[in-house]
Amino acid sequence: MSEHCPQDGGFIGDAGCTHPNHQHSELVEGIIVNAMPRGRLHLISEADAEAALKEGFYVNDPAGKRVGFGKGLLEHIDNDTNHSPEDAKARKQRLIYAVQTVTHPDKTEKNHRSIPGRTAYAKAFDDFGILAITEPESDVIAKVFTYFPRRGARKR
Repeated sequence: MSEHCPQDGGFIGDAGCTHPNHQHSELVEGIIVNAMPRGRLHLISEADAEAALKEGFYVNDPAGKRVGFGKGLLEHIDNDTNHSPEDAKARKQRLIYAVQTVTHPDKTEKNHRSIPGRTAYAKAFDDFGILAITEPESDVIAKVFTYFPRRGARKR
């Protein structure tokens, strides 16, 4: 992260500009707004998820850390050989849920699986749960490198 955004001077990383007031496309703004607790959680199209991740965006976790969703996450979803194309589609469709998981988790685990700096965010929804896992980019910035729905983690 050494390049500065011409729009607002924020740093540009894998998930775009880190500045909290960065102006995003209508698509990304809609994802961020709908991921808030009073937002409208819903599945989105695979194409919309791909476009949003290619643009990249950051949100704040409850501790104030900037957490990015970007190109690296999209590459991981598309190239993970342990999962089927149907799984990749299901992950993309649940992008709004993954954003809410990071911004309003039910549980946060620091140093996930004993890996320093890695954080796992978990949240239960009605029919499934989401686990989103981040890697640090700095002390105040992280990026989501994977997230996935977990049927057993739904609300009971």
